[in-house]
Amino acid sequence: MKKILLLMTAALFLTMGINAETKTAQTGERNWNTAGTWSPSGVPDADDQVVIPSGAIITVDATASIESINVNSGGYIFITNNMTIAGGTNSSVVAGSMTVSAVLTITANDIAISGSLSIDPAKQVIFSSTLSDITNTGTITCNSDSDEFSSFIYRGTGYSGAGTFTYARYISAVGSAWDLIGSAVENETAGDIVSQGNLASQGSDFGIGTYDNTGSGNSGLGTWSTFSAGNAAGEGVMESGKGFQMATDNGATINFVGDLLDANATCAISEGDSDGDAENVDGTRFNLLANPYPSYVSVNSNASTAAANGSDHLLNANNLNLLHANNQAIYVWNGSSYDTKNAATAAGSATIAAGQGFMVGGNYGNSGNFTFSTAMVSEDGSDDGISNDIMDPDDRAELFIGLSQSDIDRHTEIYFLDNTTDDFEPAYDAGTLGIANNTIYSRLVEGDQGVDLSIQALAYSEMWDKVIPIGISAMAGEEMTISVTHKTTPADLKIYLEDTQEGTYTLINNEDFVLTPTSDLEGVGRFFIHMTANALSDGEVNTSLLNAYKEVDSNYITIEGLSTQMSSTEVSLFNILGTKVMGATLDNTSNTQMISTNGLSTGIYVIKLESGQNQLTKKLIIK
Repeated sequence: MKKILLLMTAALFLTMGINAETKTAQTGERNWNTAGTWSPSGVPDADDQVVIPSGAIITVDATASIESINVNSGGYIFITNNMTIAGGTNSSVVAGSMTVSAVLTITANDIAISGSLSIDPAKQVIFSSTLSDITNTGTITCNSDSDEFSSFIYRGTGYSGAGTFTYARYISAVGSAWDLIGSAVENETAGDIVSQGNLASQGSDFGIGTYDNTGSGNSGLGTWSTFSAGNAAGEGVMESGKGFQMATDNGATINFVGDLLDANATCAISEGDSDGDAENVDGTRFNLLANPYPSYVSVNSNASTAAANGSDHLLNANNLNLLHANNQAIYVWNGSSYDTKNAATAAGSATIAAGQGFMVGGNYGNSGNFTFSTAMVSEDGSDDGISNDIMDPDDRAELFIGLSQSDIDRHTEIYFLDNTTDDFEPAYDAGTLGIANNTIYSRLVEGDQGVDLSIQALAYSEMWDKVIPIGISAMAGEEMTISVTHKTTPADLKIYLEDTQEGTYTLINNEDFVLTPTSDLEGVGRFFIHMTANALSDGEVNTSLLNAYKEVDSNYITIEGLSTQMSSTEVSLFNILGTKVMGATLDNTSNTQMISTNGLSTGIYVIKLESGQNQLTKKLIIK
């Protein structure tokens, strides 16, 4: 019996010895997946501790999994295929050089960096455990180019050391499009950014500055400013989560150098406008923020649910509470316009890159701190707002309608989901960014209160029978094109654009609608999207929808769609008892006109619009 126990113990010892080895690379240029690269011979596996000695230059030419790695000073490893450091009792050490050109996942391992760790654009280093510690006395560098952004995903609280953490962030050229950018590292200064020499400059001003939403600035749209060297010095440390406008001379990377942010960050936001919120206040409700982490972050629950790392998102309940009801979204600059992202946005489009800036709309009387959490980081995403990929699951449909005129391209987004309705739902419907040039937008199918929508979400089950008002702002004398710029709707669903003034229907599934307006176009009432299984022909239907609404805190009723009518429009307003309390006649020379409600008592009223055979009766609340 004793002999048997001794033999079993010996066998167990031999098994442990075989399964837990130290594999040391030979010197010179060698491939990981070659047995002769290692001493003892054999490709390392998940139980092995790997040593890359001085003089060894190793390329990981196949997917690999190991327990730990020690890259000695003078040793080099190029991770060109996905690698996992699976953890165990041994920490990993990078005293030499490690370049990540794939995905490096560290599942339960501490790491000490006294050499250099570099991550190529679009590649990732992922610490999947919140218990991993990082000691950095060397250099960690995340790289990017014009449309690819690396990620360093860390959700622990154990980052320490006097080493440098750098995010080399690509920033657009001043001649193409200013970027909205924030620091993806902690403790970087605006003065250091200016001193690097790549920023665009004019006179004493540099291609970096701030947005102030409390100033009247450009016709009450806030104030954009640029920094001199003195302004940059005065700005000091770039606050984590704060956005800046930036531009380089010819498109270049700027090195943001500091520490890895391994904690939450907060940035104060405010509401600075009088748009139905407060009287005698200049400015806008919009605030410029930025992703403070060196990785993508999730915007909504679609993205955070899909993420393998990270469980939270920017538009969580606490942050939404700070945002205006019409703007429960973030607005990401894409180089020429703002892309809106809210709860309706698909997971593949609901992430933003490291350091990417974005706008949010504050809620008057409820200012506070917008919070960024390490739980929001995500491995998803391969680019930033200027080049965005869209992925759609099977249980939703998307329709983007675009307007192009004078080399300016804009679009409005319509989503069909199984949990939305025709009425306004703050999480799923988002108003346009008020400080932007919004040339195309939609309006609610039901309950329109005059909010121009960048995103409208409608019921998936009712996709086949919808008429959606489209607002257009276009210049006279310049050819414009309205088209479908993206869709995932069923192939046999017909999408028509109705022009009520011309009485035409264009099947924009197959062809663009092209028009040269004879006068400036503005507002809604002329164009409608019809979604149907049936074919429509010119003159078959004439929507010609007049519209009336009253904004909550305004002292007037807005009438729209007047220019689509063949004659003047008679307006009648009745109180709840049926007594006519107001009447007016509006001509059709101006599409949108207002009627004062001063002197009317608070209550429920009914407005009736009549123009020829067209009529509209609608309930209004005046208070």
